[in-house]
Amino acid sequence: GTPEGFYQVEMFGMMIPICILVVTIAIGTAALAGEEKRNTMGLLLSNPVRRSSVVVQKTWTMVLYAAIVGLAAFLGVAAGSLLGGLGMDMGNIAATCALATLLGLAFGALALALGAATGLTQIASYGAVGVAVVAFISNGFLPLNDSTAGWAKVSPFYYYLSSDPLFNGMHWGHAAILGGLFIVLVAAAILLFQRRDLRQTG
Repeated sequence: GTPEGFYQVEMFGMMIPICILVVTIAIGTAALAGEEKRNTMGLLLSNPVRRSSVVVQKTWTMVLYAAIVGLAAFLGVAAGSLLGGLGMDMGNIAATCALATLLGLAFGALALALGAATGLTQIASYGAVGVAVVAFISNGFLPLNDSTAGWAKVSPFYYYLSSDPLFNGMHWGHAAILGGLFIVLVAAAILLFQRRDLRQTG
Protein backbone atom coordinates (compact mmCIF):
# COMPACT_ATOMS: atom_id res chain seq x y z
CA GLY A 1 0.00 0.00 0.00
CA THR A 2 3.02 2.33 -0.19
CA PRO A 3 5.31 3.40 -3.06
CA GLU A 4 8.23 1.78 -1.24
CA GLY A 5 6.33 -1.48 -0.88
CA PHE A 6 5.39 -1.46 -4.55
CA TYR A 7 8.94 -0.82 -5.72
CA GLN A 8 10.40 -3.33 -3.30
CA VAL A 9 8.14 -6.08 -4.63
CA GLU A 10 7.85 -5.18 -8.31
CA MET A 11 11.28 -3.71 -9.11
CA PHE A 12 13.74 -4.68 -6.40
CA GLY A 13 12.15 -8.06 -5.77
CA MET A 14 13.17 -9.52 -9.14
CA MET A 15 13.72 -7.15 -12.05
CA ILE A 16 16.67 -5.09 -10.78
CA PRO A 17 18.62 -7.97 -9.20
CA ILE A 18 18.09 -10.07 -12.34
CA CYS A 19 19.50 -7.24 -14.50
CA ILE A 20 22.58 -6.94 -12.31
CA LEU A 21 23.03 -10.72 -12.02
CA VAL A 22 22.89 -11.12 -15.80
CA VAL A 23 25.67 -8.57 -16.21
CA THR A 24 27.94 -9.79 -13.41
CA ILE A 25 27.58 -13.51 -14.14
CA ALA A 26 28.19 -12.89 -17.86
CA ILE A 27 31.36 -10.93 -17.09
CA GLY A 28 32.49 -13.40 -14.44
CA THR A 29 32.03 -16.26 -16.91
CA ALA A 30 33.79 -14.53 -19.80
CA ALA A 31 36.64 -13.21 -17.67
CA LEU A 32 38.62 -16.47 -17.39
CA ALA A 33 36.61 -19.38 -18.77
CA GLY A 34 35.60 -17.29 -21.76
CA GLU A 35 39.23 -16.45 -22.52
CA GLU A 36 40.09 -20.14 -22.43
CA LYS A 37 37.14 -21.08 -24.62
CA ARG A 38 38.29 -18.54 -27.22
CA ASN A 39 41.87 -19.85 -26.92
CA THR A 40 43.13 -16.36 -26.06
CA MET A 41 44.28 -17.06 -22.51
CA GLY A 42 47.70 -18.26 -23.67
CA LEU A 43 48.22 -15.04 -25.61
CA LEU A 44 47.15 -12.99 -22.60
CA LEU A 45 49.48 -14.80 -20.21
CA SER A 46 52.39 -14.63 -22.66
CA ASN A 47 52.70 -11.00 -21.59
CA PRO A 48 54.67 -10.15 -18.43
CA VAL A 49 51.59 -10.21 -16.22
CA ARG A 50 50.83 -12.34 -13.19
CA ARG A 51 47.75 -14.54 -13.10
CA SER A 52 46.54 -12.74 -9.99
CA SER A 53 46.72 -9.42 -11.86
CA VAL A 54 44.59 -10.85 -14.65
CA VAL A 55 41.91 -11.90 -12.17
CA VAL A 56 42.00 -8.54 -10.37
CA GLN A 57 41.74 -6.56 -13.61
CA LYS A 58 38.81 -8.69 -14.79
CA THR A 59 37.17 -8.19 -11.40
CA TRP A 60 37.46 -4.42 -11.67
CA THR A 61 35.66 -4.63 -15.02
CA MET A 62 32.86 -6.55 -13.32
CA VAL A 63 32.66 -3.96 -10.53
CA LEU A 64 32.49 -1.12 -13.05
CA TYR A 65 29.64 -2.61 -15.05
CA ALA A 66 27.74 -3.66 -11.94
CA ALA A 67 28.04 -0.11 -10.61
CA ILE A 68 26.72 1.28 -13.91
CA VAL A 69 23.65 -0.97 -13.74
CA GLY A 70 23.15 -0.11 -10.07
CA LEU A 71 23.40 3.60 -10.84
CA ALA A 72 20.93 3.25 -13.71
CA ALA A 73 18.50 1.49 -11.34
CA PHE A 74 18.88 4.30 -8.81
CA LEU A 75 18.30 7.00 -11.43
CA GLY A 76 15.24 5.20 -12.79
CA VAL A 77 13.57 4.69 -9.41
CA ALA A 78 14.53 8.18 -8.21
CA ALA A 79 13.15 9.74 -11.37
CA GLY A 80 9.93 7.78 -10.99
CA SER A 81 9.56 8.98 -7.42
CA LEU A 82 10.21 12.61 -8.33
CA LEU A 83 7.98 12.65 -11.41
CA GLY A 84 5.19 10.84 -9.60
CA GLY A 85 5.50 12.90 -6.43
CA LEU A 86 5.90 9.72 -4.37
CA GLY A 87 8.20 11.26 -1.80
CA MET A 88 10.52 8.28 -1.52
CA ASP A 89 13.74 8.80 0.41
CA MET A 90 16.66 9.14 -2.03
CA GLY A 91 19.13 7.74 0.50
CA ASN A 92 17.02 4.64 0.97
CA ILE A 93 16.77 4.14 -2.79
CA ALA A 94 20.55 4.45 -3.06
CA ALA A 95 21.02 1.96 -0.21
CA THR A 96 18.76 -0.61 -1.87
CA CYS A 97 20.52 -0.21 -5.21
CA ALA A 98 23.89 -0.57 -3.48
CA LEU A 99 22.78 -3.81 -1.83
CA ALA A 100 21.49 -5.09 -5.18
CA THR A 101 24.87 -4.28 -6.72
CA LEU A 102 26.72 -6.13 -3.96
CA LEU A 103 24.39 -9.10 -4.41
CA GLY A 104 25.16 -9.18 -8.12
CA LEU A 105 28.89 -8.91 -7.48
CA ALA A 106 28.77 -11.87 -5.11
CA PHE A 107 27.26 -14.12 -7.77
CA GLY A 108 29.51 -12.67 -10.46
CA ALA A 109 32.50 -13.56 -8.28
CA LEU A 110 31.09 -17.08 -7.93
CA ALA A 111 31.05 -17.40 -11.73
CA LEU A 112 34.60 -16.06 -11.78
CA ALA A 113 35.75 -18.63 -9.21
CA LEU A 114 34.04 -21.50 -11.04
CA GLY A 115 35.65 -20.39 -14.27
CA ALA A 116 39.03 -20.15 -12.57
CA ALA A 117 38.66 -23.66 -11.17
CA THR A 118 37.46 -25.40 -14.33
CA GLY A 119 38.04 -23.18 -17.38
CA LEU A 120 34.58 -24.16 -18.60
CA THR A 121 32.01 -21.48 -19.42
CA GLN A 122 29.10 -23.89 -18.94
CA ILE A 123 30.09 -24.67 -15.37
CA ALA A 124 30.83 -21.02 -14.59
CA SER A 125 27.55 -19.65 -15.93
CA TYR A 126 25.13 -22.48 -15.16
CA GLY A 127 26.72 -23.04 -11.77
CA ALA A 128 26.36 -19.40 -10.72
CA VAL A 129 22.82 -19.14 -12.12
CA GLY A 130 21.82 -22.41 -10.46
CA VAL A 131 23.10 -21.30 -7.07
CA ALA A 132 21.35 -17.94 -7.49
CA VAL A 133 18.02 -19.61 -8.29
CA VAL A 134 18.30 -21.98 -5.32
CA ALA A 135 19.32 -19.10 -3.04
CA PHE A 136 16.38 -16.98 -4.24
CA ILE A 137 13.83 -19.76 -3.76
CA SER A 138 15.28 -20.68 -0.37
CA ASN A 139 15.07 -17.09 0.81
CA GLY A 140 11.44 -16.94 -0.24
CA PHE A 141 10.22 -20.25 1.19
CA LEU A 142 12.35 -21.04 4.24
CA PRO A 143 10.93 -18.16 6.34
CA LEU A 144 7.40 -19.56 5.86
CA ASN A 145 8.13 -22.24 8.46
CA ASP A 146 9.36 -21.30 11.91
CA SER A 147 11.58 -24.37 12.09
CA THR A 148 13.45 -23.45 8.90
CA ALA A 149 13.29 -19.65 9.03
CA GLY A 150 16.79 -19.35 10.46
CA TRP A 151 18.27 -21.18 7.48
CA ALA A 152 17.22 -18.30 5.21
CA LYS A 153 20.31 -16.49 6.45
CA VAL A 154 22.41 -18.90 4.39
CA SER A 155 21.08 -17.25 1.24
CA PRO A 156 22.78 -14.06 0.00
CA PHE A 157 19.33 -12.79 -0.93
CA TYR A 158 18.51 -12.58 2.77
CA TYR A 159 21.12 -9.85 3.17
CA TYR A 160 19.69 -7.96 0.22
CA LEU A 161 16.09 -7.12 1.15
CA SER A 162 15.33 -8.66 4.54
CA SER A 163 16.08 -5.37 6.31
CA ASP A 164 13.56 -3.49 4.11
CA PRO A 165 16.17 -0.94 2.94
CA LEU A 166 13.62 1.12 0.99
CA PHE A 167 11.96 1.86 4.33
CA ASN A 168 14.91 1.68 6.73
CA GLY A 169 17.96 2.63 4.69
CA MET A 170 21.26 0.83 4.56
CA HIS A 171 21.88 -2.13 6.84
CA TRP A 172 25.66 -1.93 7.06
CA GLY A 173 26.02 -5.38 8.54
CA HIS A 174 24.24 -6.94 5.58
CA ALA A 175 26.29 -4.85 3.15
CA ALA A 176 29.47 -6.04 4.87
CA ILE A 177 28.41 -9.69 4.55
CA LEU A 178 27.69 -9.35 0.82
CA GLY A 179 30.90 -7.42 0.29
CA GLY A 180 32.85 -9.97 2.29
CA LEU A 181 31.36 -12.83 0.26
CA PHE A 182 32.44 -11.05 -2.92
CA ILE A 183 36.00 -10.58 -1.63
CA VAL A 184 36.29 -14.19 -0.45
CA LEU A 185 35.12 -15.53 -3.82
CA VAL A 186 37.49 -13.28 -5.74
CA ALA A 187 40.34 -14.43 -3.50
CA ALA A 188 39.31 -18.03 -4.18
CA ALA A 189 39.32 -17.31 -7.92
CA ILE A 190 42.87 -15.95 -7.69
CA LEU A 191 44.06 -18.99 -5.74
CA LEU A 192 42.34 -21.48 -8.02
CA PHE A 193 43.57 -19.78 -11.18
CA GLN A 194 47.14 -19.69 -9.93
CA ARG A 195 47.16 -23.39 -9.05
CA ARG A 196 45.45 -24.81 -12.13
CA ASP A 197 47.36 -26.28 -15.06
CA LEU A 198 45.88 -24.40 -18.01
CA ARG A 199 47.14 -27.00 -20.45
CA GLN A 200 44.40 -29.30 -19.18
CA THR A 201 41.65 -27.18 -20.74
CA GLY A 202 43.48 -25.08 -23.31
